[in-house]
Amino acid sequence: MTGRPSPSPSLFADALSARDRRTLALGAVAVVCVLATAWLIPVARGWAEREARITAMRHQLEQLEGIQLATPMLQAAVATREARAADFPQRPVAASTAALAAGVLQGVLQRYADESQLSVSELNVSGEPDSTSVPLAALPATLIALGDVYAVADLLSRVQHGSTLLDVRELTVQVNPARRAAGGGELLQLTLVVRAPFVLQ
Repeated sequence: MTGRPSPSPSLFADALSARDRRTLALGAVAVVCVLATAWLIPVARGWAEREARITAMRHQLEQLEGIQLATPMLQAAVATREARAADFPQRPVAASTAALAAGVLQGVLQRYADESQLSVSELNVSGEPDSTSVPLAALPATLIALGDVYAVADLLSRVQHGSTLLDVRELTVQVNPARRAAGGGELLQLTLVVRAPFVLQ
């Protein structure tokens, strides 16, 4: 008994309808797309990370180059400020308010008197700026102190050469016979009126 021959592949392909062939073709394309996407996603992610690193490195390099370019200008600015500080060693009083500036000024005058070994009998500092002071606002202050001639001279030297800018408006030195030193010498009474320019910071 002779067996029935099986259909050849060509006959099987011929048996597929045009619709089936299109379905198979679309399925094959879909599989290829899925495989390609699975391969491209890691590649694209790695590429994006590489570009991000390159951008960050480029930004850091630009910052370093900017710092190198700015270094000479910064050094020149520092040298200019140091030169100005050498030319003008005295500074105005600096504080956030006029009242605080008055406190700073009072401390400066008291310290000058103490370092000069003067006995302060009166120290008045106004918290209101002197409206006649130009170009900077200034605080008026009056110091009355007792001491010998050396102490008075030392105080005047500190006022003239100290770090705080003081504008002397009045200066009176007179003998005070009512106050005698233990050795019998007469004390001098100093009356000093100053205006201290100040800046708010």
